[in-house]
Amino acid sequence: MDTPVEMHRCVINMKTTKKRTLIASVLIVVIAFAGNASADPAGGQINSDVVAGQIVTLYLDVNPSDYVTTVVRDGSTMDPPLDYYYFSSLAPLLDRNGFSLSTTDPFNATIEMRCSGTERDIDGNTGSAYTNTLRNTTPTTAHIQGVYDGALDWVIPLMELESCASEETFSKTLYAGWNLISLPLTPSDSSVSAVLSGVSCDAVYRYNATSKQFESADVLDPGTGYFVHVASECTWTYSGTAYNSTGISLKQGLNMVGWLNCLKDVDDALSSISGDYYYAARWNTSAEMFEVYNPAAPSAFNDFTAMDRGAGYFISAKHDCTLSENC
Repeated sequence: MDTPVEMHRCVINMKTTKKRTLIASVLIVVIAFAGNASADPAGGQINSDVVAGQIVTLYLDVNPSDYVTTVVRDGSTMDPPLDYYYFSSLAPLLDRNGFSLSTTDPFNATIEMRCSGTERDIDGNTGSAYTNTLRNTTPTTAHIQGVYDGALDWVIPLMELESCASEETFSKTLYAGWNLISLPLTPSDSSVSAVLSGVSCDAVYRYNATSKQFESADVLDPGTGYFVHVASECTWTYSGTAYNSTGISLKQGLNMVGWLNCLKDVDDALSSISGDYYYAARWNTSAEMFEVYNPAAPSAFNDFTAMDRGAGYFISAKHDCTLSENC
């Protein structure tokens, strides 16, 4: 097995306007393999010395669902003593996403520390579920742009962190067949494999209100409704921060939307588009039928009277308008 023979680290000094000097450590890792030039590796330091053992994720921006994880390492012997991480080889990840290592193909990647997820090796094999106590402060803390030249240099900003304590967990029963869902929490990892981890599903679709076509979905975002086809009844559980405010642009005709992290009467929930829509509908998986709310109909004729967290809805808009609401 090839072994790394070289690692370089540099420290960049930045001056503030008050003439104090701040130290921002940037780990530049260049690992050459004996007899084999390879795309190796990506690495960096974290602005903390208490995160060793937690998990960091890297993915190419062209395909966020294909990712690789690594364990944060103890940086107590570093100067300054900050914990760090590195990915020893990215070649298989690049290969299966269409990047040839024999040419100077440019690519961008993102490194994140997420609150939770599933470990995954460079060959795409999934491992154990994990939970971190800290996460990076923005969804894309570290963007990488590399050009293969036989020895890639990766210069990655110091990763800043915040507590995962503000996250909460949502659970919902999904039934065999089609389920119309939405996300009441904003996940740190929006890929289908992460949000629906543990759910045996073989199809996820969203509705494009412009083309009026269903499209396969690779990521799941709050504010959007999704049809998920589930093989057998299960409990869907994921974590994230509360999605409490929305401003969804609706197109004339059908729109498949998501709802917030709260329960509201339909009239109150859709008050911002009062008079601008014909009806709202939700899908009853057990009965395999739509249930409808018509604001012009007597209450006895409506199948539901509230919009709930975790459910997705169709709204038939009379014209282009914006659905705005807060919890």
